[in-house]
Amino acid sequence: MFDTHKRHTLKMLGGMAAVSLLPTLSFGKVHANDVPRWDESFDAIVVGSGFAGSAAMISLMDYGLKNCVMIDKMPYLGGNSAYSGGSIAVAGTWIQQRDGIKDDPELQIKDTLKSGRDLNDLELVRVMVYSGPETFTWLEKNGVKFKWVSRSGGHTNPRSHSAGAGSYITRPLQETIQKIGGQIRTRIIMDDIIYNDNGEVVGIKVREKYEFKFDRLAAEEDNKSGQVRYYRCYGGLILATGGWSADTKFRIKFDPVLKEDVLTTNHMGATGYTVRKLINDDIKFVDMEHLQRFHVTSQDEPFFGFAYRWITRAYAYGLMVNPKTGLRFVNEITDRRRASDAIWGMNEKGTNPPTLIMDIEGTKTVDIKDLQRGMAVGAVKQFETMDELIAYYGISKEPFLQELKEYNEWVDAVSKNPDLKDPKFGRNYSPYKGKFIKVEKPPFFAARPGPKVHHCMGGIKTTKDCEVYNNDMKLVAGLYACGEVTGGRHGFNRLGSNAVLDCLVYGKRAGAALAKRYNDKRGA
Repeated sequence: MFDTHKRHTLKMLGGMAAVSLLPTLSFGKVHANDVPRWDESFDAIVVGSGFAGSAAMISLMDYGLKNCVMIDKMPYLGGNSAYSGGSIAVAGTWIQQRDGIKDDPELQIKDTLKSGRDLNDLELVRVMVYSGPETFTWLEKNGVKFKWVSRSGGHTNPRSHSAGAGSYITRPLQETIQKIGGQIRTRIIMDDIIYNDNGEVVGIKVREKYEFKFDRLAAEEDNKSGQVRYYRCYGGLILATGGWSADTKFRIKFDPVLKEDVLTTNHMGATGYTVRKLINDDIKFVDMEHLQRFHVTSQDEPFFGFAYRWITRAYAYGLMVNPKTGLRFVNEITDRRRASDAIWGMNEKGTNPPTLIMDIEGTKTVDIKDLQRGMAVGAVKQFETMDELIAYYGISKEPFLQELKEYNEWVDAVSKNPDLKDPKFGRNYSPYKGKFIKVEKPPFFAARPGPKVHHCMGGIKTTKDCEVYNNDMKLVAGLYACGEVTGGRHGFNRLGSNAVLDCLVYGKRAGAALAKRYNDKRGA
């Protein structure tokens, strides 16, 4: 399924950026002969403690490995996963059945490929989607409690299942890890992978007591803090280090538009440090030029913020307009890339952000605590009349009122014939608990969406069992990767909630694959 005509790899960059991508790194892999001593030994090592890393750890131990450790360079666990939206896209759950939602994995695959513009690796997508229901059940068995299902942009059906923030998934998984005897350590950064004569991964060089510098413009290569140690891994190494959207100097190598003035939803630790090391080790990467901007974040908040819960629902049950024209300018439930591009195209470099509006009936679909958080920081605002809202945002009144009238008429029409789509942007509408929601009942609520850099679609090229390829398309023995550090699942653009699915499905598969390798070597 890998089409070299559709993909760009780091190898293709050749002399263009090979040195500039690695300004402070020396070339050449670290060999086992260069290790002065092995300070500790493990059956397996997992680098990264988010969705993918946590799933991999449980999987390793479920398949019989005992001496496993998960490390993270940060002083806290979970990375981006912990404070992400935490919704997982799954077709075919008891919650969908309860809410009368008919769905099919093939529809989810179709949506995923459409958003990815068919640049996705189809085999990886199929494994990801068809593993969804089993992964959903596995999460529930590990203490994750799902609250509701909603519809994210680009999906034909409501299939984004939420437990709350991402920490409502990472914490139960990490509690499971500790209960079954897994080790979790923070403030340990991996500097190098160590190989033997056969090119097999046998360990890593780390620094313990690492002091991450919380400066968004700091270069992590310049941070020399911590004590050098060498960890042996007999079964192999799983990389679950996440993306690099917070690394401005690295991301602009692939998308020059994403300069320092473009904020990100990512935590500060989401850097390209590990990726630079892997490039140096001749690991194969795909789709690196595709970085996603997240359109459900607020213009009025730095980083991820709190308004996104309300904004997510408002795209489904409200309308968004350009204040200067008073008119809608995009299908509100289109995928993230199209929506972000449309917002960037009309907001005049942030001076004319759009206004997203929902009434009290739509806002009731938002958890009250999430609504209160968004309002507390001033990113979601309440108005007793539509005139107050229009005046506050400086919306062109007459065109807007006509647009609102037509919008509500279309919701009425769709309630009688759900197959209808609005004539302007081809939007279709989803009911909430059997009811289609208009924008007509006060009080009214509004926010100003402002896209931020969110997700790296590109990354390490792997097999469906998370085995890692080098640039000669040969597998690197003992090396596995999962989560956002990998590429191929999402192609040009990732659908909302597919990332959590990707991380968890392939985290589990990475653990299973490494465990099989380890047990086979031992003759178990």
